[in-house]
Amino acid sequence: MSPPLFRTAIAGAVLLLGAPLSALATDPASGTISLDNPRVEFTSGPHFVSNPSATAELVCADPAVPCDDFALSISLPADILSEYPNALVVSRTSWDDVTEDYDIYLLNSEGQSAGSAASSDNPEIIPFAPSGGEQEYTIRVVPFLVTGTTATTIVTLELGDVAQSGSDGNDGGTVTPPDYVAEGIGPRYDVYVSPPEEGNDAGEPTVGYNPLSKNAMFISYTNALRVTFPENLETPLPTSCDARWLNKSGTITQLNTLDPIMTTDQTTGRTFNSQLAGANSLFEFSDDDGESWTPGQIGIPNGGADHQGVVAGPYPANFPLGGLLYPNAVYYCSQSVAAAFCSRSDDGGQTFGPGFPFKNTDCAAGGLHGHPKVAPDGTLYIPDSSQCVLPLGESAEKVVTFVSEDAGLTYEARPIPQSDGGAGSDPSIGLATDGTAYMCYENADGTTHVAVSGDKGLTWENDKDIGAEAGLVATRFPAMIAGDPDRAACFFLGTKTRGPDLDLAFQGVWYPYIATTYDRGETWHLLNLTPNDPVQGFGGVGTSGTNRNLLDFNDLELDEYGRPLVAWADGCIGGCAKDPSQNSFAAKAMMARLSGGKTLYAEFDGMSRFTDQTTTPAASCPMSDLSVRNAATTVVGWNPGDNGGSAVTSYEVYRATAADGAYTLVGTTSGKTQFEDPTADPNVGSYYYKVVGRNAQGSSEFSNALELPFSAEAPVDTCVVPGETVFLDSAGDAPVPDFDILSLSVAEPPEFEGFFVITEKVAGFEAGTPLATSFYPVMFPLLNGFYFAMDVGQGTPRFVYGSTSELPQGLLAFNEEGELDDRSTVDADGTITFVVPKALFGELSVGQILAGFDARTRLGAASAPSRDTAGPGDYEVRGTASCGAAATGVILAKISGTPDEGSAPLTVTYSIGGTPSEGAELTRFSIDFGDGQTMPDQSFDANGGARVTHVYQEAGVYRARLTVRDSSGAQSSNLAEHTVNVLAGSTTGGGDTVGSTRGGALGGMLLIALGLLGLRRRV
Repeated sequence: MSPPLFRTAIAGAVLLLGAPLSALATDPASGTISLDNPRVEFTSGPHFVSNPSATAELVCADPAVPCDDFALSISLPADILSEYPNALVVSRTSWDDVTEDYDIYLLNSEGQSAGSAASSDNPEIIPFAPSGGEQEYTIRVVPFLVTGTTATTIVTLELGDVAQSGSDGNDGGTVTPPDYVAEGIGPRYDVYVSPPEEGNDAGEPTVGYNPLSKNAMFISYTNALRVTFPENLETPLPTSCDARWLNKSGTITQLNTLDPIMTTDQTTGRTFNSQLAGANSLFEFSDDDGESWTPGQIGIPNGGADHQGVVAGPYPANFPLGGLLYPNAVYYCSQSVAAAFCSRSDDGGQTFGPGFPFKNTDCAAGGLHGHPKVAPDGTLYIPDSSQCVLPLGESAEKVVTFVSEDAGLTYEARPIPQSDGGAGSDPSIGLATDGTAYMCYENADGTTHVAVSGDKGLTWENDKDIGAEAGLVATRFPAMIAGDPDRAACFFLGTKTRGPDLDLAFQGVWYPYIATTYDRGETWHLLNLTPNDPVQGFGGVGTSGTNRNLLDFNDLELDEYGRPLVAWADGCIGGCAKDPSQNSFAAKAMMARLSGGKTLYAEFDGMSRFTDQTTTPAASCPMSDLSVRNAATTVVGWNPGDNGGSAVTSYEVYRATAADGAYTLVGTTSGKTQFEDPTADPNVGSYYYKVVGRNAQGSSEFSNALELPFSAEAPVDTCVVPGETVFLDSAGDAPVPDFDILSLSVAEPPEFEGFFVITEKVAGFEAGTPLATSFYPVMFPLLNGFYFAMDVGQGTPRFVYGSTSELPQGLLAFNEEGELDDRSTVDADGTITFVVPKALFGELSVGQILAGFDARTRLGAASAPSRDTAGPGDYEVRGTASCGAAATGVILAKISGTPDEGSAPLTVTYSIGGTPSEGAELTRFSIDFGDGQTMPDQSFDANGGARVTHVYQEAGVYRARLTVRDSSGAQSSNLAEHTVNVLAGSTTGGGDTVGSTRGGALGGMLLIALGLLGLRRRV
């Protein structure tokens, strides 16, 4: 997500100077959805006044606290639902700053509520089913907590042809649930996102878990990442906090190879990693979670060129020499076009014996095998999607598992009778503590199935479509795990849209799901892990080309408590979460871990949060990158803890001036995960905040303490180079500094009108200049393969642009079409500056998301494999209208007060602040208290803030209005006011009263000026 921009917000303020707040409106004010026009977009704001009202009918009642209405017309054929019985109109409202919060409401033609989204999610999503003919709606955008920026709403018509479900919080419509939907409270999950500089090329990840150290290992492509969960950090934190991801790649891991694979032997804690190199395997293992790696055998006998897998597990009973050199057998399996083999290591991965075939040539054609697994009794299983002829000659055309009961020497193929083989994704098998086998597979019709076997695959039962509850019609990359005999889980990607889902023209959206059974597959709980963040937007999940960004599989593991650990690659990041039609085709490393509900080991039922009964919420995690404190405002944001199976109804926010307290309650929220603190004093260097969540069962424990210091740091400014950082990449993940991408940034300086100035930083050029024949492209898959690059193929750097085309084996050809502006440069420190005409990106408008920015470094021919990759990222076009002279002289005022309601005489303490014009400081202020009294020409303190106390003697509604000036002589002309409701009575309101938050229709209506930091969003 792009951070908010100071100058852009200022420009919005210029447009509002002198205008009444009631004049705010959406841009455009109306639009029509039809078959010919299935998408409309509008902007609301800029909003400077927060509106905490809670109902659609009341949110716009006070003209001083505005909201925006958009008139939506829907014009569809009268029989639309006959052809598309589950068509949906989906409204998504999003904004850039994570410390803001908007709500949206849908009103029908009579002004009655037809839907709402009033959580802390970003985007807020309302899906609804249209009827045929002409319809009129109002989409009402409410600035619940705002900072002077804007919100964008995108409304789309989605013609899915299957029943939809609202059970996962994202989709509307109805579906008749299958009779195997589990009742009661299912499991919940914490989601962990890799940091900006790590896990940015994480297609087909595998995950291992070391119960001895309690660390997870996540391997994808050429990166091995060690993940430490928050409760296991040196200073333990709530599980809702971010995990720590560290790059622990070995020498072999960092090589430019194919099909990485990894597993951790939970008996010994040893992690095995294999990288394919042609028909050979490069093998290594680590006994210390990646601190050091030991090379294993290079070129395993009978190794194949594709689809490798590694697993460690017990030997069969009475197996000769089993366990003498290493406790478990280690199997390496791979596929070689027309056959597939497994080899076994008896010395912990140092050497491997000969490979034995498990799959005949008929089965190899058109089928892929999944990851091998070993049962507790030593039986080896390899699942396979083949549509093939079995060894005995009978026609199978089924999903099969190859089973070996003699440590990989011989195999039998055992089909699932109800399956239809030949689907594109590998099936996955999970083995319970007694050997019960659960097979999760993509059926030939695209649906996700699980079948159960208690006799090593000879017979199968409970073969069920586990995505049917949500109306899923296509799946990718199932990953299965089992615990106790009756407990198992399958993770997979799913979509509700039929169509050519391998095609870039596909307009379906994919989400990550996990299905869990506690009764041997009789019933299933289905959960969408990220209902407001697709795992892939429009463009399908393909087997080659641009939309193969997720590659071939995901992974699933258990920890010592039986909590599933999920590893996947997120292809829809940044602007794609706002607008899935602008898919980023990323591969961002993601993990999730069960946070509440029963695990897959019954022995832990009832321990901690591992229960199917409702409990109090788990501790939340206030986060510095979700919070901000400056002269304009103080906002605290947090990751919510597990809700205990019952919705969190409120959060209490506590504040102290020291980490160890004492903490005082400063307000509550109505379930929102942001809190604006109107009583924060800018003269206090640091505040400390803690949060307590409350549901129907009671209160959570206190969260961690967040230190929130006062900051005058300026926000990102794209009017000057380097501008906004689009992405970061980890240092040291390329063979030499010349090819090690560190970051990419975009600016739009006014002196480069009509151009983007794009700065790519690599670690440095060891020779002082780029190596001859090196090539540094930045590609845009969504723009017909457009790229620009620094090309040193002729010995001297040239700055060029063109388009890409595909070559065999996934390589690209770069077809040069012209040169960039001659102001493009390269410096010895590794700074590459591209001056790129905006016209090369087509017709752009301010606010448009430019997705792509996929950077590579290469040596030799441009089509050679990459030495490093970074991104993708996206950028929101800012323009130059707010730069330079257009922004000077603009000054904004901010006022808040507490209490905002009470009996007369009422003492109100006001906090005064604002944002000066560029290069100036706040100097003086004056207040009209609204009751006929004023305070003229007062001085600000050294921090640009002030506190003022005023007593209201009589009942009434008063609006205190603030004007500020700065050292340049500029005076604010925005409407900065705070509303106070004084009731009749004799009780005096004390000046020491702790401020309320958003308790009533008039409560907390704060004018918040600009200047917030651009912050990273947590999924």
